[in-house]
Amino acid sequence: MHLSCAPTLGLQAAVARRATVWTHRCTPQPPHPRLGRHVHARRPTHAVHADPQGTLQPLESTPLIQLDSPSPEESHQLDLPGVYAVYDGSDTLQFVGISRKVGISLNSHAESLPDVVRAARVLPLPDASREELTEAWKAWLQQSVDATGKIPPGNAPGPAQAAWHSRRARRPRPELRLTPGKGLQDLTVSLEELVQNVVQSHKVVAFVKGTRTSPQCGFSYKVLTLLNEAKVDYEVVDVLDEHHNPGLRETIKAFSQWPTIPQVYINGEFVGGADILEQLSGSGELVELVNPTS
Repeated sequence: MHLSCAPTLGLQAAVARRATVWTHRCTPQPPHPRLGRHVHARRPTHAVHADPQGTLQPLESTPLIQLDSPSPEESHQLDLPGVYAVYDGSDTLQFVGISRKVGISLNSHAESLPDVVRAARVLPLPDASREELTEAWKAWLQQSVDATGKIPPGNAPGPAQAAWHSRRARRPRPELRLTPGKGLQDLTVSLEELVQNVVQSHKVVAFVKGTRTSPQCGFSYKVLTLLNEAKVDYEVVDVLDEHHNPGLRETIKAFSQWPTIPQVYINGEFVGGADILEQLSGSGELVELVNPTS
């Protein structure tokens, strides 16, 4: 099954430092004896590993990222443009996508389809043009069709496809900033007072390592995923943003008298970190805390 008769991908400049190459050409064949017309046949080439030029890495040789526990390097990849393939809990391919910021797209998919989005293969293409990104997406999609004999459910026409695209246009809410970025010496109140003001002014606040769309540790990712799955309206503060939140990483620990991050506050009260939030989510208490019935 062919998706298109695409030319050989030329992404050397766009994906420098990447490890492998996968190309295919559509080669004209002699007229078919019965059809009396030319047909096109796909001629694959071999994958070339450790290519110093760095062109395109095959889908199946790209490492699978567990989205609830990405490494720092994997979290960085999620913050870049590229192509990505989404897998469910049984490592079955569900969707092949393209994004200018992969983490935002994966987060959007996780909100829409929390039971499906569990892992992903990501090929960052930081310098690729729109056309090059599209060609890389076509190549990965064609490879998935060649391997399975069918189009991934999220790319096939029908209701399933709509679910994968329904929230693409939504822009993520920006993180809260405790200061304008001029340094602690410019503040007229202490950082502790700023934290107190934030947790009292917003119903749900998550202090995490990283941003809403690109958490920098597995526990922060877990907290954001649990809040998204519970459909909670919440704010995020990045404790690693030393420009706007200088010293917050240690200040928040002293403020809550809790030694680890992430930390979640609901209705002005400290609730806990990833493990406690997971317990509250499993018991249904998280929704009750945010929206009490009585």
